[in-house]
Amino acid sequence: MRTKKNAIQTIWASRGSMYEIVVKRDTSYGPTAQAAADGQLAWYRKEAESSMADLRATTHTTRQGGKDAVWLELGYHWRGQTTPRKRVEVFLAGDAGHVYQLLVDTTATGDHLARQRELFETARAQLVTDVE
Repeated sequence: MRTKKNAIQTIWASRGSMYEIVVKRDTSYGPTAQAAADGQLAWYRKEAESSMADLRATTHTTRQGGKDAVWLELGYHWRGQTTPRKRVEVFLAGDAGHVYQLLVDTTATGDHLARQRELFETARAQLVTDVE
């Protein structure tokens, strides 16, 4: 179910919010996938702002829709909590200086990681950019 929408992002959460899928279209960190990924990662590392503690990040280059893209894999926990979480994201440059960010976030326990991979693959396959 869609839980939130504003000018730059839409968030969908599963029942009980076990999984969250976010699609963002933004210009905050620059017009390239790499610049956007670097900027977003720098913000995540500001625990006071992002609430992400003990952040571990891996960055990969990939392709999305025939274009160069950046894939982030993040391990962390929310500040003040101990439950491990995993977030996977892909950044893709679109038209007019916008960069699209698709992410899937969940707890990093049990079968949640396998389901997260499925959700991320499905969302990536369905991602359409530069549509008003």
